[in-house]
Amino acid sequence: MLLRFVLYTLLALGVVACNGDGSPQQPDPDFKPKNTFKRFNKEQAPLVLIDEAHYNFHTLNGRYKPFAQVLRSDGYVVKANKEVLTKKSLEQADILVLANALHKENSRNWDGPFYNAFTDEEISAVKAWVIQGGALFLVADHIPFPKAAEKLAAAFGFEFANGHVSKFTFSKDNKTLKQHPILNSTERTGQVTKVRSLGGDAFKVPSNAKNILQLPKDAVAVLPDKPFKVNQQTPRVSIAGWSQGAVLEIGKGRVAVFAEASMFTSQVYVPTGKKLGLVSKSAEQNERFLLNVMYWLSRAI
Repeated sequence: MLLRFVLYTLLALGVVACNGDGSPQQPDPDFKPKNTFKRFNKEQAPLVLIDEAHYNFHTLNGRYKPFAQVLRSDGYVVKANKEVLTKKSLEQADILVLANALHKENSRNWDGPFYNAFTDEEISAVKAWVIQGGALFLVADHIPFPKAAEKLAAAFGFEFANGHVSKFTFSKDNKTLKQHPILNSTERTGQVTKVRSLGGDAFKVPSNAKNILQLPKDAVAVLPDKPFKVNQQTPRVSIAGWSQGAVLEIGKGRVAVFAEASMFTSQVYVPTGKKLGLVSKSAEQNERFLLNVMYWLSRAI
């Protein structure tokens, strides 16, 4: 039943093992943020860099364009990062977004083996920058993306499953949405009471971090050798209590880690025209949640 449900979920989402420019997943051209009030003016606006230097599947003018639209609706300055991650390239940024990075060898090859997207020098630079006051928004979705971010995530104590997880609605009612100031009402947003995930992966949360999107007792990840190559023999592992969204304060900085990318954007599956993500059923509060996560990373709450 579980494997059939996972396969059904992948098909229902219009997710296929297709990568590169030929992917049928494209940014929603009709997306408009619900938010109409800018929290930040030009003088105080944080600068957000969305990484494009690591063969990222989600980029500023690509599949994370709606993500950037939401941020800009709140007053953030959003730009693309096309440089190697160093102390110098990071010093201008307030928040760094690393969404589904890949090693060059895997940019058009998802059959494996899978390699880390970031060099040891980049990982050291990012960690030092965070400790000194930077803010990192890290997203690693289903296999192969967790392997690409494995060493970077481990530098902050996070360990990904590197598989596939079914879609899930985290809520206060089912006790999977854990209390954190990010969920609280701000001066113009209501309380966050549910967040919709559309699949992705899962990760273990270090003891010094806060698990916000906590997977339930019966949650299971399937671990294929290749993306979407799932059958009855595919290994499975319990991920009870693992996470799809957690935050960490370290030194003077902050980190937010998520195991699913589409919950923060709006994508269209071109062959059918089906739209998924921020506009999905039960995802009505995802935009509010994203704005509050960014607000927390900017140290405003």
